[in-house]
Amino acid sequence: GRGGGARRAPVAVVRPIRCSLEDLYSGARKSASHEGRSFVIDVKPGWKEGTRITFEEAGVCFQLAQEEHPRFSRRGHDLAAVAFCGLLDLLVRGSSHEVRTLDSRTLRVRLPPRRLSVKVSGEGMPLSRPEAGRQRGDLVLNLFADWAVAADQARQWGRTALWVGGALLFFTNTSLFFGLVFAYSFFANANGGRAN
Repeated sequence: GRGGGARRAPVAVVRPIRCSLEDLYSGARKSASHEGRSFVIDVKPGWKEGTRITFEEAGVCFQLAQEEHPRFSRRGHDLAAVAFCGLLDLLVRGSSHEVRTLDSRTLRVRLPPRRLSVKVSGEGMPLSRPEAGRQRGDLVLNLFADWAVAADQARQWGRTALWVGGALLFFTNTSLFFGLVFAYSFFANANGGRAN
């Protein structure tokens, strides 16, 4: 053998268990089978995609896979939803929206004029382990688009454009390219290593 250690359990087979966002919000009982055996999985409120439930004696592991939801997207314990309004409401009056929650309640959410999102505390996913008196994440209602996703995409496109522009500048005007790199390095170091 390989030394005097304890015997290791065989590597478990990983099987997906599909869960709706409602299942992960309220909890659910799921059943699954593996090699002719049936298993019952009690999904706890607040569990996340990727959570694993292992049955070592059967050599199987079930991993939660979250289904896409038509109204909400999940980021950790927070939920995000998108609403729409007219231009006059956006700029002058503000807008009110009814949001149907995952537990079938109806929330009235008001966005003030010229605001593209608002956070409603305590209306997100339950925390599987409550922390500092906090039981749930937050709900973020966005107007027109999910702005967190849009910002991430803009940053990725910005980096791509910077690389392409830098490569083009390097081949067309090498001295300007190195001058800009030097200036960037200088200002980044002057700001304590952070470029703004």
